[in-house]
Amino acid sequence: MFLAGLFFGIPLWLIWAARFTLAMSRGTAQARLRRWMVPWFVVAGLAVALVTDAPFWLRFTISKPSMEAYARTVTAETSQDTSCRWLGLYRICGAFPYSGWGKDDQDVPGSACLIGQEWALESNTNFLLLPVGEPEETADDTYRRLTGRWYGWHGWDSL
Repeated sequence: MFLAGLFFGIPLWLIWAARFTLAMSRGTAQARLRRWMVPWFVVAGLAVALVTDAPFWLRFTISKPSMEAYARTVTAETSQDTSCRWLGLYRICGAFPYSGWGKDDQDVPGSACLIGQEWALESNTNFLLLPVGEPEETADDTYRRLTGRWYGWHGWDSL
């Protein structure tokens, strides 16, 4: 995204600045000042959306009911499900109950690890539904609380 801004945004901004300067020197910019300010409002709105992570939260909120329904089926099964399916706006290609990362850990009742897979890039979009406690972080796996019992999960090996 930075490269797109660098290669497209800077030249467009320079063209806009030159046109605006010419219009101000001719006195024609005052009548159309609102039209000249639209790009700045668009850039400010985009910056606010990216800083607040609005695209992710919107996508997660839309997908959450489907993921919760699927998580209930995962907790009823004991084996790992590796089939791919769309849950809301996420493509989930793996699901299993959470048991921690130790060899002797037991499955947490009602938990579900959902492994996401993006079509265009390796994004490591994984989710964890954990009804009690907090997930244990390791050197490879980090978690962030999303909402309620849901955690975002990032691992080094796409799991």
